[in-house]
Amino acid sequence: MLKMSLTLVTGLVRDRLGRASSLAQCLDTNAEKLQVSSLDASPGSIAADSVPRWHEWGQGSRSDGAVFRAGELLGWKTHRNFGYRSYRIVHPDLARLGDCTQLPGWHCDIQDVDGLHASKLTLLRFNSLDAMAQQEAAKLIDEVSSARLARLLERHEIRALCRRRSGDHFVRYLWDGRTFLINRSGSVHFAAARFMAARLEQRVALGGELHVHSIEPQAVSSLRRDFELFAVSARDAFASIAFHEALRRSHTPYLSKRMPRPHAHTEVIFLPRDDRRSVAVAAELRVAGFPDAGKHLSTLVLRQHMNAVRHGDGQDAMAA
Repeated sequence: MLKMSLTLVTGLVRDRLGRASSLAQCLDTNAEKLQVSSLDASPGSIAADSVPRWHEWGQGSRSDGAVFRAGELLGWKTHRNFGYRSYRIVHPDLARLGDCTQLPGWHCDIQDVDGLHASKLTLLRFNSLDAMAQQEAAKLIDEVSSARLARLLERHEIRALCRRRSGDHFVRYLWDGRTFLINRSGSVHFAAARFMAARLEQRVALGGELHVHSIEPQAVSSLRRDFELFAVSARDAFASIAFHEALRRSHTPYLSKRMPRPHAHTEVIFLPRDDRRSVAVAAELRVAGFPDAGKHLSTLVLRQHMNAVRHGDGQDAMAA
């Protein structure tokens, strides 16, 4: 009992000296439950919903009954007389992280579409629209002919065929680079028509409004200048609570925010670079292999710049 008490006291002293002792003990027990495998989209999926919505991250939201303004973060910080309390802050760079350019009357070929939004099938199962056509539309593509293609394109569900009053539109998340058709139905027939058009080397014109979402490079640079950013899983409630309690025992200043969908069970920890306790925690998380969310965002900014050049979107997406 005495040994346990001495260990606890020693740990608290080390915490107050900025050595992240409580966190190290927490990670010894919960590291596997707190780890995050990837911050990217689901590998090889044609589902538009698999792409992390970074442009939405700084928007206002509701979480667990709480309302957050645009750019608002919840966290803990040291207070006068060695106190420590929770607080909220609105960070303007987080609020302006996302941007969107809308291009009405945009046109493309059916082969330019890489994925879809809606289907009765589970889109996450397919790594390409061709794979979807071959697995789910074998009877529709068993005859490769212009006549068969014409019949497929007559389907009223394929609304992007430059028809009037189409509710379908296109979306490109510039850091991802792919073009998605935000459809309401007709996924299998669309995939079949796209597959057959490629085999016939026949162009099929599509049209509608294109929404190009991007990440603001200067906002990423500013956030990384002020904070170390690490992604930690919140899927296991007990491990997540233990993690936050470890930070609070050491009076570590930090802020946190859940990642955008579809990674809502992952949170990003914002650790101020100007505090020694936060710096010690960042070093502990880095050694433990937790993903550096700041570095990931900078990688996405570089990626979106290359995609903007490739697509000719004219986006000013210089690397952070």
